[in-house]
Amino acid sequence: MLKKIHVRTTRREEARDITDEVQRAVAEAGVREGFVIIYVPHDAAAVSIHRTLAEANAPKLDWILDAVNPDRESPEYTKAAFVAPTEVGVVEEGRMVLGDDQRVYFYEFSGPAERSVYVYVGA
Repeated sequence: MLKKIHVRTTRREEARDITDEVQRAVAEAGVREGFVIIYVPHDAAAVSIHRTLAEANAPKLDWILDAVNPDRESPEYTKAAFVAPTEVGVVEEGRMVLGDDQRVYFYEFSGPAERSVYVYVGA
């Protein structure tokens, strides 16, 4: 099953927790055991699975991405490339498997914008 999640960003750069939307897509697919692919088809946006991002830690991520970004002319594209457009996970008992403190984040690097996130669930 393929589901499209719509994300409307409000700032030039932001991280948005989309874990609940991804878990809903997995549940709607009705797959008990399988896999989930999360894909962002935008060159200035990305997706990542990592520990819960506290608001106080968001600037640290910006500093890290700025430090490794070699292209000051188009930083939004290189930042998105460092985070990546795709994540793959496992489905068990009808839910995407995540650690106790893990979440799925959508990253915007050239907003505000209307974005799409594709979630594919298969057995």
